[in-house]
Amino acid sequence: MNGLVHAVIVNVKRVILLALMLASLGALADEDVWQPREASAVWQSECGSCHMAFPPALLSKGDWHLLMQQLDKHFGTDASLDTKLRDEISAFLERNAGSSWDYSSDSQRMTETSWFVSKHKGAYRMLRKGRVKSLADCAACHKGNGIENPQ
Repeated sequence: MNGLVHAVIVNVKRVILLALMLASLGALADEDVWQPREASAVWQSECGSCHMAFPPALLSKGDWHLLMQQLDKHFGTDASLDTKLRDEISAFLERNAGSSWDYSSDSQRMTETSWFVSKHKGAYRMLRKGRVKSLADCAACHKGNGIENPQ
């Protein structure tokens, strides 16, 4: 009987260890906010025609949903799309959204999420000193990663 109990305990420990390892791999994968888990030429071209096509992981699923439903008031601009195009981009953004509350903001502004604020203390200093014009200008600091702002 003791041998059976020992075997069960060893196997439970293995399962827990495996679960922890898999969870940590998922957390590491979430760290690269620049690369969506899938590609979307439509998102890249439509969103990127006016501003950088911001990585979907920078906002939560709920924030992307609200933002895409209010494109007629997109931060002071009417960025309306036809329903089919809006729904396609919205689905892509929601599938690739940030997965925790750290990527959520009452204003749907990624620069106001707790993740952004914690990672960009230097950017706030640069903004106050006039070295960057906007916190949304990722390319001002992040070189590479395919980051470009339309001119």
